[in-house]
Amino acid sequence: MIYTVTGRIEKAQMGAALSHEHIKWEFDDFCAAQMYFDKKYDDEATRAAYDVLLPVFKALCAASCKTVVDASPPVGGTNIKLYRKLSAVTGINIIACTGMNMFKQIYQVLKEKFAEQMAARWVSDFENGFDTLDGTVVRPGYIKLLLDKGSLSDVDREMLKAAVIASKQTGMPIHCHIMEAQMALDVFALLKNEGADFSKFLWAHADNEGNLDVINRAIDLGMWVGFDLIKRGTHEEKCSLVRKMIGLGRQGRVLLSQDVDFYEEAKNGREDHCASLFTDFVPYCGENGIERDTLLAMLTDNPAGFYDIP
Repeated sequence: MIYTVTGRIEKAQMGAALSHEHIKWEFDDFCAAQMYFDKKYDDEATRAAYDVLLPVFKALCAASCKTVVDASPPVGGTNIKLYRKLSAVTGINIIACTGMNMFKQIYQVLKEKFAEQMAARWVSDFENGFDTLDGTVVRPGYIKLLLDKGSLSDVDREMLKAAVIASKQTGMPIHCHIMEAQMALDVFALLKNEGADFSKFLWAHADNEGNLDVINRAIDLGMWVGFDLIKRGTHEEKCSLVRKMIGLGRQGRVLLSQDVDFYEEAKNGREDHCASLFTDFVPYCGENGIERDTLLAMLTDNPAGFYDIP
């Protein structure tokens, strides 16, 4: 099953998906914490954000997008009320996440059994839901982590361990922000040591460096990789990378997306940027030798496979 903000859906209902976007990153830390921990929402701010975001979702509908995976963890604001209204009005599925729910500095205070404490919270988010709205228990569809650059820090190691524990207990997949191929190798080693199910792990931003050796190693382990930085101005580079993966027969393990903040784009009059993967990138790839059906399978079958929780 796929867990959306309006309830569970079957894999076949997911349709073409943007697998890594930000509907609205909440820069007000207090507001983000209130929504997550206290289940309190600023209704006026939610209405204002809805008005800004509705044109974005209408543009996505027109471009045949059926699902948006919101990659903002609770620390970045998870406005379930906003997501549910956008989904109800436009028919686009929205998948929210649990995961990084506080600033990493808290590790300096709560080092003892940190991984176990984090895992228990994320398991609770799934079993009990973020909130119950209009009679619907709203559950996260996956666990989101953001790792810092450089060597793996102690807190990032503990968060990875927590995610593995929570994933084993709930079936939730892990979607992990890793910007450097060298760090990805360290993550692979940690996951192996923890007995993780690699098929439940997505290396987000694998296209940042586009290191084919490490990308292929990840897929050999059973992992998924995100080519999720497909913005305007990058289409030649990203098309080339996708073509290489198809040539290697690896396209069945790649998720495609843009990683844009819908609210910020719309606020600045760039609603069309949010649908450009469909309106610009897919046609561009078609003009450069990639069959449309192959790309649509990557946008449909792959995210349905990764975000499915048996």
